[in-house]
Amino acid sequence: MVQGTLYALDNLALELHAKEPRREELDHLLLELSWVRMPAAHNSKTDLHLFVSSNKRKFRIPRSCREALRTDDFLGFEVNDDFYLTDRSSVFHLRPAKGAGYAHLAPSFFDKSELARGNFWCFGLLKLLRRLGIYSLHAAGLATKDGEGVLLVGPSGSGKSTLAIGLIREGWQYLSDDAVLLRHGTQRVEALACRRSFYVDAVRSSKYSDLLLGEEVPDSNGGRRRKLSIEATYPGEHISRCIPRLVIFPQIKRFGRSTLKLMDPICALRVLLAQSAPQLFDRSTMISQLEMLKRVIQQTETYELNAGRDLYREPAKLVVLIKEVQGRKNWRGSSSS
Repeated sequence: MVQGTLYALDNLALELHAKEPRREELDHLLLELSWVRMPAAHNSKTDLHLFVSSNKRKFRIPRSCREALRTDDFLGFEVNDDFYLTDRSSVFHLRPAKGAGYAHLAPSFFDKSELARGNFWCFGLLKLLRRLGIYSLHAAGLATKDGEGVLLVGPSGSGKSTLAIGLIREGWQYLSDDAVLLRHGTQRVEALACRRSFYVDAVRSSKYSDLLLGEEVPDSNGGRRRKLSIEATYPGEHISRCIPRLVIFPQIKRFGRSTLKLMDPICALRVLLAQSAPQLFDRSTMISQLEMLKRVIQQTETYELNAGRDLYREPAKLVVLIKEVQGRKNWRGSSSS
């Protein structure tokens, strides 16, 4: 077989077999998801293979499949170790045990929104990564000035991106916005970069005039977002991995002063599970993922952050809050002054 285009994510290698224009679209997506192109002569082991072709016939799922996923854009079916993601015309046949995905795309696929097409590819890639012991988490990843890894975990609208951008402006390094990848390292759980760009609510984008703003795009909640190229403004602050030491669960509050308090490990684990893309769960990897999340709790300090207006005006106050909490033996909570 003729060698395809090679990509790397940390020490993982992916080989893509696709023709134009599909290759260009996938190339853009993979770069956005922190994969980088590798030289064609690279001889390392290939972990994942993607094959993309055209499909002009109506897709028929095997009769033995059962429905496992239903969204506004796609349906998912599974049988044994195989998974089929389809919009009833195109199909992404995933074979995680073999580290391979076969996408058969109908012409109508390219009429879909960029967001819908991106979700199609992302779901397939994340499903394949699970068999390699790599799991996604709905979080922004950062590193303090002292190099401590920090995860801001929460659903859309909890203030992760806004707070992360504010901390980057204060000199923190950044891993990824909105999603990170978790895997077992040699001694601790590591977080890897996932999505390269940051997105903010289009209505509030004027507050980011110092950053390179992209065009508005629809989000999954019916609103509009704008892409920010953080890397263009802070080219030396991106990191590809970190070891989480702090996990913070932010919530936006209307009052002025922010508060920070330690979070019970059991409660923290429940939130981590809820923000771990449950639509990707499968029986073969669920236990391993749960054990990884338990290790995250064991190696970190977990905090509940009620983020008031003061914190978004001065993100550096988060550092003060954390130091206050860590400096109190019988701590019950801390608030910004």
